[in-house]
Amino acid sequence: MRTGTSFARDWQLIKVARSLRRHDVAGPLVRNLLRDASPDLVKQVAAIAGRLGAEDGKALLACNEEQFDPPTLMEGLLLMWGIPCEPRDAADGSVAITLGGDGAAIRETFADVRVAAPYLAGYAGALQPDAVLEPGAGGRMTIRFPPRE
Repeated sequence: MRTGTSFARDWQLIKVARSLRRHDVAGPLVRNLLRDASPDLVKQVAAIAGRLGAEDGKALLACNEEQFDPPTLMEGLLLMWGIPCEPRDAADGSVAITLGGDGAAIRETFADVRVAAPYLAGYAGALQPDAVLEPGAGGRMTIRFPPRE
């Protein structure tokens, strides 16, 4: 405890720190911006999200060893972000990761699905250039990683 502070004050600060959620200004800002946005603005925001995903994916590659497995890295990221996912190996060696749930986890992690999809596509593309994100019904998405040679 610092000199000149009281236990009651320190206890109050600890309680505040434990009870407040992470302060997120960008999420509500993007949600409000996209709520009534023109198609052109949505397209611009999606393009930026895709570039950010690619940059973040490249940054992850820069700090990983050479023998990384892109689908495993992507699955780990999704789980770390709280997005349930189910990887499936195909007979041809490809891997499909289906993002599960009702979309609540995606909305919790990203401000809007229109931001999530291009971001995740950019990220997966940075991990493996021929990876593809396929949108599905009800906000579900599948990321396909073709077999690596």
